[in-house]
Amino acid sequence: MDFALPADGETPIIMVGPGTGVAPFRAFLQERMATKAKGPAWLFFGHQRRDTDFFYEDELSGFMAAGTLTKLSLAWSRESDCKVYVQDKMREEAAELWSWLSKGAHFYVCGDAKRMAVDVEAALVHVCVEHGKMDAAAAKEFLKELRGQHRYQTDVY
Repeated sequence: MDFALPADGETPIIMVGPGTGVAPFRAFLQERMATKAKGPAWLFFGHQRRDTDFFYEDELSGFMAAGTLTKLSLAWSRESDCKVYVQDKMREEAAELWSWLSKGAHFYVCGDAKRMAVDVEAALVHVCVEHGKMDAAAAKEFLKELRGQHRYQTDVY
């Protein structure tokens, strides 16, 4: 299985890890901090409620303060009547997400295979269609190419 950081620490990374899917991204950020990697890092994290489910909040805040984590996008699905998931945050921030991808970012997904990973991929296709000016077939082909280049990696279960 191939689920690893890019060799070049200047390479931007985008990580999507709701719930316990955040675990490998802690290690990614620890490694980037230890190696003094300069590339930007963006984490999409979510769970049901911020008060009880914001795993590793202090550690993630420390990564933000140190500049190791450049951007943190949070989604809480049970905080209001409107459920917000990581894929919703991806769509909200689609223009910036596309900008990162077009600059060579590697994209990682860890967590639930049945729903979350499928929904995240659909959101990524949407980002490519909307901001990459592709049709759906071209967007899916683009994601296939990213996988072939090891720029789109998943660890889903």
